[in-house]
Order: sequence, then structure tokens, then C-alpha cells
Amino acid sequence: MKLERHVGGLSLARKAHYLRARGWREAERGWHSDIFGTLPLSKAIHHQLTDDLSQALCQCGWQVVGFSERGYVRMRDGERGKPCSLPKALRTQARREKRPVAELTYALFLGALLEAEGP
Repeated sequence: MKLERHVGGLSLARKAHYLRARGWREAERGWHSDIFGTLPLSKAIHHQLTDDLSQALCQCGWQVVGFSERGYVRMRDGERGKPCSLPKALRTQARREKRPVAELTYALFLGALLEAEGP
């Protein structure tokens, strides 16, 4: 699942602002983060969005249990849930809240975006 499709189209300026607000720096070959290294813009957005969405789910009782080499996060529902992918965690949480996955994902993203934009 491409998480980016749930957050709508962002202009290049908005993407750059979002990344900078999250500690990324524009580099010669793309965007650089101390956590993720240097990546092309699309991968940087994907990794930052993954991080923001997983952190937002943590506020709903989910736990991050690890990451793959490709940057995919594994989540667990509470203490005893089975580990699953971020998209499955989003689907499960959306079902729990009785709302569409896209709506939940967009709401979590907007929260992260507003936090990145500051007061």
C-alpha cells in the first residue's frame, strides 16, 4: 500500500517544508536525515510519513516492534497482539474507530503536518 495516496498530493514546496520541519536537510543527492540517511525525495517522504503514522498509532495503544531493512515498520496492537505491518495496523485501527482507512490515515497525517508546521 502506498501511504502517500491517502494523504493527497503535496506540492514540492510543502513536501520540502514538511521534511525540513522533521529535521531533514536538502543534500546533493536528495534529502538527508540522521536516522534514515540520504534518500530521494519520494523515499524521504515515505520514510517520514511511515514514522509519523506509526508514532500516531502509538498514541492509540499500538507499539512499534521493529523495522525491516527497507524501512517498513512492524506494529503490535497493545501488549499481546500479533505483529503486523503498518498498513494492517491502520486498517485495524480504522475498523475499531468505524471509519475509512483513508480518513484515519489523512487525519493522522494532518496531525503530524500541523505539528511540523508549528504554532
